[in-house]
Amino acid sequence: MVGWRARIGHVAPSRGDTFVYEFYRILPDGFMLLNTTGTIRRLVDDHLERQLARIEEATIDLAETGAEFIIIGGSPLFTRLGHGSDREIAAKLEAKVGVPVAAGMTCEVEALKHMGLKKVVVASPYPDNLTKRVGDFLTASGFQVLKAEGLGIELNSELANQPDHAAYRIARKVYFSAPDADGIFLPCNRWPTVSTIDLLERETGKAALSSTLCNIWYALYRLHIKEDIRGYGSLLASLR
Repeated sequence: MVGWRARIGHVAPSRGDTFVYEFYRILPDGFMLLNTTGTIRRLVDDHLERQLARIEEATIDLAETGAEFIIIGGSPLFTRLGHGSDREIAAKLEAKVGVPVAAGMTCEVEALKHMGLKKVVVASPYPDNLTKRVGDFLTASGFQVLKAEGLGIELNSELANQPDHAAYRIARKVYFSAPDADGIFLPCNRWPTVSTIDLLERETGKAALSSTLCNIWYALYRLHIKEDIRGYGSLLASLR
């Protein structure tokens, strides 16, 4: 059976392409990602609203396909609605489908807490207004955000076209402008992040968590799965 260790569902806000690639790059045989594609093509509010309208249908589809845990991707969906919206929507969907459901933003907050982080910097690919919303959401979740900066990308397809080093370079820049931070958070699982996380942690001496890593960690954590994952930073290493 494909996915004999876990079948994880993902409601992608757009294509889900980079997340799918990095999921299989990180995890060994036995894990399967069930992905639904979304409707966001530009990182603007009307596209976010359009995707919010279809997440229930997508979640039901994933549950019927055999997903054992479902992630609702797209942090901007929930940072726009505000603190608490992630858990409220996920709880309603979980009650409907009978399968554990979590918004990506919930996965990220729980991962930051798991690593004991209190003061963070945010390095995002988003436009300034969406980057600010991430910072505001984290502040409402109890974190102190020392600095938040983005690349200003609005066209969603451009996220996947970023080179591997784009996340690394902005994360270093933001961190060294506020080196009192306990850790670095890189939202968005459509831009590539995982290949340089280990290097980023070695150079800064601090935990670096991306949305992709947080989503994978939380799914395995909730499913009570232990796995020896090396080379992708301290968060996934904590699953051993």
